[in-house]
Amino acid sequence: MDNASVPLYQRMMMQIVHDIEAGTLKENDKLPSEQELGEIFNISRITVRKALEELQVRHFIYKKRGQGSFILSRKQRNKFYYYLDIKEKIEEMDLLPQSEINEFNIVADKKYAEIKYAMNLSSTDYIYEIEKTYFGDKERIMFSHCFIAYERFPEIKIDELENEDILPILYGKYDLVPDSIETNSTAAIVKKDDQKHLDANVGDPMVIRKVEVIENKRIVLSEVSEVVGFLPMYL
Repeated sequence: MDNASVPLYQRMMMQIVHDIEAGTLKENDKLPSEQELGEIFNISRITVRKALEELQVRHFIYKKRGQGSFILSRKQRNKFYYYLDIKEKIEEMDLLPQSEINEFNIVADKKYAEIKYAMNLSSTDYIYEIEKTYFGDKERIMFSHCFIAYERFPEIKIDELENEDILPILYGKYDLVPDSIETNSTAAIVKKDDQKHLDANVGDPMVIRKVEVIENKRIVLSEVSEVVGFLPMYL
């Protein structure tokens, strides 16, 4: 994205969103005053107010009369978005949820041409490739391989993904408005290659979960996940 073409209020908004998703700004932290924000970002108070209004509309902040603007909790914000909270499901199993980003790539060559074609992209258009592992009590119970259209969601950063699932980021940071989210699950068994990603034995039951996010009649996110243990019962 060419920053020179981005409106000033959006530059401020995107920086604050990044700081929230990366964990620099935490739940209930107070933002600087409008005057201070104007000085930090070198913009007018009118522009600051526009950015704050947009952040409130997208559920990143809340305001207290006479006190200023504060960071809304991730749990409160995500109530406004339609998505499957994997960590919440792992908690429902009475397990400790954790996650780890294994790969974060921007693919610029002709690799994954079929996926790009399905997204109505050319073979040389950029896409994100993200691999993520979910743990329950330190055991690997879900492995996700996700592709996202770069031109629709530029400047996703890896530190944003370390604390948050991808769909809430796309909703909040990029104002995603999907036509539909299509999900399909099929039964499978664990093979030897799957053990690179999952703590399971060869021959154990597994579920392959496919998700496609459709916006403006085209796929903008395509994800395939391998899920083992009791987690498929909670999805």
